[in-house]
Amino acid sequence: MKTEKIIAFIKRNKFILIIMLLLFIERFAALYELGIYYSLNSDDVSYVKSGIIFANNGTITILDHITAQIMPGMTVFIGLLSLIFGEGKLLWLVLKLVWIATGSLTAWFIYKSVNLFAPKWCGLLATLPLFRPDFVWMDNLILTETPFILFFTAMIYFTLKMGKENNYKNFWGCAIFYMLALMLKANIAPYPVFALIYLLVLKYDRKLLVKQIAILAAVVLCFVVPWSIRNYVHFKAFIPLTYGAGNPTLLGTYQGINYPKDSELDYETNVDQKVKEKYEKYYDENGNPEARYRKYISLKTDEIKAEYRQKVWREKDIKSYLYSYLILKPRDMINSIFYWKTAFNIGAEKLVNFPIIEILLCFFITAASLILKKCRAPVIFALLTYIGNIYIYATTFSFSRYGVSIATAKFIIIGIGIYLFVHLISRAIKSVQKYDLKSQFEVVPESEEIKIEKF
Repeated sequence: MKTEKIIAFIKRNKFILIIMLLLFIERFAALYELGIYYSLNSDDVSYVKSGIIFANNGTITILDHITAQIMPGMTVFIGLLSLIFGEGKLLWLVLKLVWIATGSLTAWFIYKSVNLFAPKWCGLLATLPLFRPDFVWMDNLILTETPFILFFTAMIYFTLKMGKENNYKNFWGCAIFYMLALMLKANIAPYPVFALIYLLVLKYDRKLLVKQIAILAAVVLCFVVPWSIRNYVHFKAFIPLTYGAGNPTLLGTYQGINYPKDSELDYETNVDQKVKEKYEKYYDENGNPEARYRKYISLKTDEIKAEYRQKVWREKDIKSYLYSYLILKPRDMINSIFYWKTAFNIGAEKLVNFPIIEILLCFFITAASLILKKCRAPVIFALLTYIGNIYIYATTFSFSRYGVSIATAKFIIIGIGIYLFVHLISRAIKSVQKYDLKSQFEVVPESEEIKIEKF
């Protein structure tokens, strides 16, 4: 019976399975070209080391220090694999294969999301951007982006399906993938707000929705409470998710136009002294942060410095501040690609126009959905989720890595848009044909009729 179900499943989904297989082969070819140990020698190596340390002593660390700078998902997952496959080449190979498979599996949820509103072939076309070299290259790096994209896309799929079916099955799918995404990136925490608005617009069963919100809150608390206790034990502070936002927020104050110059600012009075006063308990008798708190104090210093710079910037030139945060930084993130090196010797210059084309298509498709009064809710939901997360990231640091992590929302919109375009063309053709048919039987006005004489 199981064999028959598997065969039926394969027959029913053969084309998307072929695409997923081709995506895997393409990424494996890049792995062969780049090598098992290929990395950026940056966050990716730190994550692997963190996982190995977790496998050895059960602690969440970064750069060998106990931390709450990152969410624990990467560390725990890599640590579990390290327990099985060791700490050397085999671990790296398994990680690369898992990341390649994860990147390939993302196509499934793009396809299924589009198919909720459009024919299967539209869903297939929506997955084609995943063949681009920048995604292939990214899936060969042990970073949070690849698994996060999968969880983010699955989360959107189950949210869209909740809009069509009032039940617990889709809710649990959404909740599970939300928690998995949250374990990688704290920035996704506000996502339930976007989902809630979407479901309310679709008149989702209110009583069921209230129950599901309560369940999700309980699930989140099951992580937040023990994680917060753990963080309080180590850092003597309430940290429900991470304390890592200070550094990217500070870096973000150097983006845009007319931001304050360091030479104009008094960091000694407005940053250093404030840090020592606020975090005095973390300092030793010599006035230096204790070794275990140095990274924590460093990031908190960045946070206070960022707040100071933003305050001065607003007071100095509120217009340039708003223009930078509301226009320039989001725009730069939307128009960027995460592709620092190359795969298959294809340079970044050949790919830079894709994000611009994609976002223009998304806005055009949104307008078309409003005009045609078709698929309005899912298209607007996907676009607002994408733009909303862009702005969440832009409040800190405009970075191509952050932007790519939510790119699949655009692909879902484009897949639905292909269907809308075909529908629009079909309607136009029918309209022309109807007009031509009418013209063949057009009644000649009485004044122009030819009078027939009687014989």
